[in-house]
Amino acid sequence: MGSAPLGETELASVRTVNIVKRNFFRDSLQLMRLTDKAKQTLKGISDVAVVMGTTTNKDLLRDIGLLTPEGEQATPSDTLIAVKLETDTSLEGVIQSIERLLEEPTQTSGTQESGVSFSSVEEAFEALPDANLALVSVPGRYATDVAFKILERGVSVHLFSDHVSLEEETRLKRYAADKGLLVLGPGAGTSIISGKGIAFANNVKRGQLGVVAAAGTGLQEISVLVDRAGFGISQGLGVGGGDVKSEVGGIMSKVCIERLERDEETSVICFVSKPPSPEVSEELVNFMGTKGKPFVACLIGGSAVKNVPNNVYMVETLHKAAAKCLNLMGDSLTIATTRKKLESIWTSASFRLGEGQKYVRGLFTGGTLTYESLVITSEMLGEVWSNAPIDATHKLDDHRVSKHNTLIDMGEEEFTEGRAHPMMDPTLRKLRLLEEAKDPEVGVIMLDFVLGYGSHPDPAGAMSDAIIRANQQATKEGRQIVILGHVCGTEKDPQVLSSQEAKLRELGVILFPTNAEMALSAAVIARRDFLITDTARGADTHEKWKSLETPMKKFLGGTL
Repeated sequence: MGSAPLGETELASVRTVNIVKRNFFRDSLQLMRLTDKAKQTLKGISDVAVVMGTTTNKDLLRDIGLLTPEGEQATPSDTLIAVKLETDTSLEGVIQSIERLLEEPTQTSGTQESGVSFSSVEEAFEALPDANLALVSVPGRYATDVAFKILERGVSVHLFSDHVSLEEETRLKRYAADKGLLVLGPGAGTSIISGKGIAFANNVKRGQLGVVAAAGTGLQEISVLVDRAGFGISQGLGVGGGDVKSEVGGIMSKVCIERLERDEETSVICFVSKPPSPEVSEELVNFMGTKGKPFVACLIGGSAVKNVPNNVYMVETLHKAAAKCLNLMGDSLTIATTRKKLESIWTSASFRLGEGQKYVRGLFTGGTLTYESLVITSEMLGEVWSNAPIDATHKLDDHRVSKHNTLIDMGEEEFTEGRAHPMMDPTLRKLRLLEEAKDPEVGVIMLDFVLGYGSHPDPAGAMSDAIIRANQQATKEGRQIVILGHVCGTEKDPQVLSSQEAKLRELGVILFPTNAEMALSAAVIARRDFLITDTARGADTHEKWKSLETPMKKFLGGTL
């Protein structure tokens, strides 16, 4: 393991040192855990980070004062060790300790069960000859070859890897479909198969709702809302966002729909996706119409499908999808906020904002939750900017700098290059929250907190210091910020829903049971729709609710 000469700067009683390990790769999740372990165990340091030398990571180290000129020279193929030492601490001893941690075998955590490690696909199949599903998470350039090796053995694949071309995806899925196998993905962040969560997933009840999802946190949100209402999931199959593009044509969506149609435990089927290519939308909805079971088709934001079959119910949001699924299973969505409580929240929050605080910012870890929020806030507020916009005309020039109303998907690759996903590593979101809080025109900030297997063990606790500091910054400048939150999780998740919500409420975060409610509320508060005087409350309140009738019905349905 070759090391470049160290770079070093001195500030008062500390020294900042960077060491570059040339052409030395470690997984971003492993490096995140190593950094946490080093912070907890090493003596004589005030800060440390061990990361790949990507542009994103160097920007982060620069922002927090941990980058030296030597570290600037690191490449994405290098591991960069950045440490802030107390002046009397031995550099050699600290670096030796970090290098020992780097050489330790990769550890897994946050999974449902511990397992055995194998060094190859062949070795794994020798030990597990009866396996019928394999989870593949390797760099995209290797993913297709690995997946084909598994499919050739007659085993289905959950392909967590991304950066797989649509051409390769089509080839994999056609091969699998011909053999009666599944390829869930690529880029499939979530599945729930026979009660077991795959990749990012929540611990939800077994039940009669089957879900086919080209949207990972869309599957999580729907499964969580159904669980909270007392129902459950038979199977949740994540097909990956590429499946609904015209190049792939919904190959695996159809295979999964067919599987759930034949499944005796499934009585209702939900399909959830960001809007597919128009011809794929038509084809999939018509395909659902050839089946006997009822379908809820949630093409977030809506899709112009002609002649919708009688057994297919089209909805625009995850909130409405969960409500309709529950209705078809014999219940109604019982977790929605009451009209009276919403009015109280909107009124009190609006009074906290100064006249110039007119903009909404959203910092999301879930891509589907970002998109749903963009759909709602764009209709309510007009132009909303993003690094992952609904329409390219509202794409930020620089993903690091918000303007006007802005919602950020922090799971996009510009934030995850060489870093763990923000559901696991909150570092970049914490820094971004502090930046947003400095803007005197910002009134409302939205945060999602996604629980479950694979996610951070305490996402609310991990953000608490940044939330406190953001509020302190605003208070110091004579302002208040309204921070809204939605926790996507259950009581049985490792992080425990009630515990996470309690921590956030203690921090003053206003919580909503669904992401759609949070997004609509952010817009209403920013617009001051319910900033009414007590003397005018009766007539004005009636008129305000009347003006919200259309978006309430469109995005939340008849659940309030």
